[in-house]
Amino acid sequence: MPEEGEPIIDHLVKKYGPAAKQRFNDPNSSMKESGRAVGIEFTNNRRVLNTIRAHTLIEYVKKDLDKNEKANAIMENLYQRYFERGENINSVELLQEVARESGQVEVPAEVIEDTKRHDEVRAQDLRVKRGGVHGVPFFIIEQNNGGQPVSFSGAYPPAFIAEQLIDACGSDDSNKE
Repeated sequence: MPEEGEPIIDHLVKKYGPAAKQRFNDPNSSMKESGRAVGIEFTNNRRVLNTIRAHTLIEYVKKDLDKNEKANAIMENLYQRYFERGENINSVELLQEVARESGQVEVPAEVIEDTKRHDEVRAQDLRVKRGGVHGVPFFIIEQNNGGQPVSFSGAYPPAFIAEQLIDACGSDDSNKE
């Protein structure tokens, strides 16, 4: 992936074929409708970017600074800036700004650019992919009865996720009096 990324539509057509362009531009696609249902307005004007720097920032804040809640706030801000505004979340300056703004933490550029940290993030990515995770968000819901865990990837409506959680608890309405 080049440093500046590539237009998302070009990336999708290469990956999924010409029909991807129509699906991506459909204002009523399931992704866009799901987003609107929770207050997200996806922009089509964005680039596919290498996210190693963003992931390195998040891992640094979570692990080195032990500030998981701040890492979550930073991720929320990054999601908004990328998916809704189309900003370059590969930019060191933007990542530092987001860390200050949402996490109230100062992160040196050297941390974000540290190739050893990048290698650690890549190794972690490989481990989870080998475990079957290929998209985000990714959910693994353990069953209370010890049954096979349910796993799924992607944005689903809250009602679907709630149903999976209820099923995992072993809740059975037929036992109610």
